[in-house]
Amino acid sequence: MPAIETSALTIGDVSSSGKGARTCPILPATLWSPGELQVLWQPKAYDGSDANRVSISFQPTHAAEKELLALEAWVLATLTADKRFFQDVTPAQIRERFVSCLKVSEKGLRSIRAKMNFTGRGAVRCWDQDRSPRPQPEDWPSCSVTPRFHIKGLWMMSRDWGLLIELTDALVTEYSAECPF
Repeated sequence: MPAIETSALTIGDVSSSGKGARTCPILPATLWSPGELQVLWQPKAYDGSDANRVSISFQPTHAAEKELLALEAWVLATLTADKRFFQDVTPAQIRERFVSCLKVSEKGLRSIRAKMNFTGRGAVRCWDQDRSPRPQPEDWPSCSVTPRFHIKGLWMMSRDWGLLIELTDALVTEYSAECPF
């Protein structure tokens, strides 16, 4: 599993959507496949609605966690060195406002959080072990997934900011439940 090569990456200019969301692309387009991971829980919207764009959380391997932390360290170093992103903000404040994609629960459960679309132009594409297209699983946590992420860029909202990672493809192995008795 090759590490994410940051030496050729740059962070593009800040752009704003009509709704006020601010983003910066990471250039060139960067794909990351950290190997086989377990989905921790069913992807869903924060408000419980049937939204198309949802968060999906994976239990990281040690290697995947190390690669993500190295990418986030590069992003932090780049943003603290380039004043076009945050004016009148100290490097300590930039680090303080950073929201990592690597989450750690109060009980110590570690997860990598990414975004995914169920339908539409950016819908996640799923593949079986023969590398043939397959439908998205109904129960993501019952599967083993080899994800392919697009490292899209950065999101900036209010004071906080973070890395935007999107699941574009998933090599899915579904496990059938067996009766334990």
